[in-house]
Amino acid sequence: MNKPIIGVLGSIRRDSDADFVCVDRTYTNTACIRALDRNGGVPILVPVPEVPTLADPALALCDGLLFPGGWDVDPRHYGEPPHATLGPVLPELDAFWFHAAAYAMERRIPMLGICRGMQLLNVACGGSLYQDIGERPEKNLLHAQQLRRDTPTHKVLIEPESRLRRILDAESAYTNTLHHQSVKNLGKGLAISARAEDGVVEAIESPDGLIVAVQWHPEDLQTTAPAMNHLFEDLCDRALRYRKDRA
Repeated sequence: MNKPIIGVLGSIRRDSDADFVCVDRTYTNTACIRALDRNGGVPILVPVPEVPTLADPALALCDGLLFPGGWDVDPRHYGEPPHATLGPVLPELDAFWFHAAAYAMERRIPMLGICRGMQLLNVACGGSLYQDIGERPEKNLLHAQQLRRDTPTHKVLIEPESRLRRILDAESAYTNTLHHQSVKNLGKGLAISARAEDGVVEAIESPDGLIVAVQWHPEDLQTTAPAMNHLFEDLCDRALRYRKDRA
């Protein structure tokens, strides 16, 4: 097989079944799977285990990892008490995702972070978050759109020498926006690669190409902003090189 295996980190959702019994489900959004299918990868869902290390055999199969969107990151991971504006957090989810990030960094497995995924990777590298962007001293644009997820809403300005500039081949891009947390202090070894016009950090990356992460949801823009497919192509390209290097 000449396609890389991309592990998509699962999330947790509590649903009611037909008998009105609450059950926890591990899932990821279909759009993430389709984006990898269409852009050169073989996606597999990596479920949230009871103990993070139980996922190691599954992580070992992966040539790349996708950290998708989802719940807020618990501020305990960057040494802050919870603010009144903090949304729901899931300790078992955070524990698994932080373990997966450390696993990937140690083994140099390429990563792509989306929304929560970007925020968590920043914290995993020692950074911190605004628990709500309303904490920023600056005036904020709208970052939680009420339009369809596939609707580009605001512009992001891309740094000239960044990997993201090479991936999207553009000085700026219009993106969707569906978040209330954002990067505050940048993690060690990371660089800001894009900002919104109000200064909110919209993308980060590591200079060595191990981490590329964006605050928006490119998986929902595959047809309305086709250039966003390049983010998934880039992950698959990096993953394929990793696979060949470890063969």
